[in-house]
Amino acid sequence: MRDTTDKIKMDVARKAEMREKLMSSPAKTTELPRHNVKKRVVTTLLIAAVVSAMGITTYAAFAGGIGALSFGKRAWGPSIEEDIKHSLPPREEWSLQGYPDSPEYKAALEWLNFEAGYDRDWKILDEADAEQKRTGVDPFEKYSAYLVYSQEMADKIDEIAAKYKLKLHTGFDDGDEKELEERVGDIFNDNITGGAYFYDDGTFQMDALYKNKYNFQIRRCVRGYLDTVTVNVGTSEGFEEYTYMTKSGIPVTISEGKDVRGRRRTFITANLEKSFVVINIMPFNYDGEPNNYTDKDIEDIADSFYFNKM
Repeated sequence: MRDTTDKIKMDVARKAEMREKLMSSPAKTTELPRHNVKKRVVTTLLIAAVVSAMGITTYAAFAGGIGALSFGKRAWGPSIEEDIKHSLPPREEWSLQGYPDSPEYKAALEWLNFEAGYDRDWKILDEADAEQKRTGVDPFEKYSAYLVYSQEMADKIDEIAAKYKLKLHTGFDDGDEKELEERVGDIFNDNITGGAYFYDDGTFQMDALYKNKYNFQIRRCVRGYLDTVTVNVGTSEGFEEYTYMTKSGIPVTISEGKDVRGRRRTFITANLEKSFVVINIMPFNYDGEPNNYTDKDIEDIADSFYFNKM
């Protein structure tokens, strides 16, 4: 299987297809996206985000960076037995919603804990798929942002949202950078191009290019909404970080290090009043070649976003 495990990717079109990909993965793999085996969501782009291979050694708690975002280590496979059989060690998972003092983080963690022990043998999913094929109707379309496929899951999502006083994502759509800005406002300059999916509340995920050269991915989670997308981490060692003042006048944290394959990894995080933002600068381009960006490129990418408007 082609090495795409670091990409922000959540194409959950078919559980069986993703199960086959999981089983064919090399034993040395330590960075695989979660949730890929759960449900099917129709879109021409990305459905949800998984950012791989984050890590950090020091950080100012909740002030910036990625160190405080951890949900802990978890197995990824559909069963503990398959994790062991295919040498898939637990990976650290991180919040894309905010830090542990936020209701968004707490809600995402509660859902993650529920989902980790739910339908591990896929029987409920199989029944849901069969029923949808028979009727042609998805009774849980309202919850498509959360990969819900049973009433029990729907009830849990509603319970968590009410507990933390959060709203659910609605109005899913996708498009290019121009369509994204029509929805969320003027938040980046002409150096940024790409495709995105977005919700009515302004939460979005974008697969992008900087100056048509370096590919990166960005997720913005708006405060006050339940978002359950997580970050999978192969290692949490060896990263350093510093605060950078962007041209928009907003400080961001730049985290630098290497992943388990020795590739350079860079993340930009912004803990904002209205949203939480994570930018993942990829170690490779869309052709699988090294993404040889410089230190200046990193700061230029940060300066290409108007964080004061996000």
